[in-house]
Amino acid sequence: MTALTVKEMEYFEETIARLAAAEFFEIKPCPKCRTHVERTDLSNLCVHCTICTANQKKIYYFCWLCQREWKGPGPRSDRCENDGCINKDLQLLQTCKTISLPAVEGVTDCPSVRACPKCGLSVEHSSQYCKNINCPRCHIEFCFVCLKLKLECNKTSSPYKICPSGVAPRQTSIPVWQRK
Repeated sequence: MTALTVKEMEYFEETIARLAAAEFFEIKPCPKCRTHVERTDLSNLCVHCTICTANQKKIYYFCWLCQREWKGPGPRSDRCENDGCINKDLQLLQTCKTISLPAVEGVTDCPSVRACPKCGLSVEHSSQYCKNINCPRCHIEFCFVCLKLKLECNKTSSPYKICPSGVAPRQTSIPVWQRK
């Protein structure tokens, strides 16, 4: 227990609220009015700002990725049609270096970054220990090599041997987390 000033209490309450919002919601500021907007459809990058729509008296959409006014048809899950709009997480999955897992027999040339098969968070393997990894966001354990859930992978393989299906190819899409 401690005695906090009003300013300190406000700071801690704001910080806790911000951390909780980041953990449980997809929230970003609107690029035009800076009001925080929640992306309710996680498979759609075209986001509607109700504040800008009311102020401008016309519907305003922006791109969740590039943070510019939406260009092109929507809804879309890959990008808008603004020049330079790219999904940096998807680009990372396509261009990351490859690693070997010395503790896992037969695993060489595995992408060093994978998207969690449940929530899509980008995770990197340390190249140490077994092939299974825990996602820090959704807490699911999955095989970094074949991308199956640990329980499914362990039916046909051990944590220290290559999966019968081998190393899964680089991911070309990112799973969308269906939060409950």
